[in-house]
Amino acid sequence: MLLFGHPYIPSETFYHIDAIEAVRLTPANSVVTLFFAPENLDIIDYLRQNSVRFALHIETITDAVLGENLGAAYLIVSPKNGPEIQSVAEHYLFDAKVLGYVEDMDHLESLIDMRLDGAIFADAIIKINT
Repeated sequence: MLLFGHPYIPSETFYHIDAIEAVRLTPANSVVTLFFAPENLDIIDYLRQNSVRFALHIETITDAVLGENLGAAYLIVSPKNGPEIQSVAEHYLFDAKVLGYVEDMDHLESLIDMRLDGAIFADAIIKINT
């Protein structure tokens, strides 16, 4: 299981953006995160064209399939949708890793029980404002 933002484990930092201009404010080789939505397709296209690794916050299995096909490295899910999305990712052999979003340590064990690819703690995501 991958862990991002756990206090004992060094990991990459993710940078949440909501505009193309915000990408320029992130460190080189960072992972950019954004919500999967039609209004963000231009940002996703920009990230793909510029070989920027990105994670998408998704809510449904359809979003997961679309995110995988758009080239997301990670799919960030709420724990309530995690098992269903993880099952689809395993069935279709996604390259993207499914990460359950957690705000505190008390919820890590439930993600382990769900057999998700990983967990991302709130502390691992830095909001970039433009």
